Amino acid sequence: RKGEWLESWDPENEETWDKGLAWKTLWVSTFTLTLAFSSWFLASAIAPKLTNLGFDLTTDQLYWLVAIPGLAGGLMRLLWMVLPPIMGTRKMVTLTTLLLIIPVLGWAIVVQDPATPYWMLLSGIGGGAFSGFMPSTSYFFPRRMQGTALGLQAGIGNFGVSLVQLLTPWIIGFSLIGILGGSQQMVAAPGKQPVTVWYQNAAYIYV
Repeated sequence: RKGEWLESWDPENEETWDKGLAWKTLWVSTFTLTLAFSSWFLASAIAPKLTNLGFDLTTDQLYWLVAIPGLAGGLMRLLWMVLPPIMGTRKMVTLTTLLLIIPVLGWAIVVQDPATPYWMLLSGIGGGAFSGFMPSTSYFFPRRMQGTALGLQAGIGNFGVSLVQLLTPWIIGFSLIGILGGSQQMVAAPGKQPVTVWYQNAAYIYV
């Protein structure tokens, strides 16, 4: 364990507090948290269009696809909140990042196949990260700066929700990442011609 844990770390003591390391840790973890929120809400950006892509899903199933990530994220916060003092911030952020790749990459693959079973569309890991990242950040800053640090992390991290909602309708229209999967025909509205889209872009761009 030597070298993995900070020693004599007291943010309230200017002589032992490494300000540069604290801010570096904040920005790295905030960037990861932003992607965590993006992956968490990816389902809500993709699910409403699945039937237009040829998926045979009921209205109830579509609602559950959007609701389950919130339920899963809430339950997983009970786990993530105890990870910082057990694993340390570096390992926790690394583990979270690797776990996030699973559902996001999964969405990129399955969204191209309308025959995908319903259970394979369920996700929600990203929502749990919040409860681990926030207490971790509080360890790195003196009390007089914790409000600023936590505010930046929470504010920028939650921007991941808006990011995925704003960018998804735009990036699915580009064949830029077409080499990773073919285009799909999306029925935009009854009586209108299908629109060519690359819905896998919505996930691959975050990977």
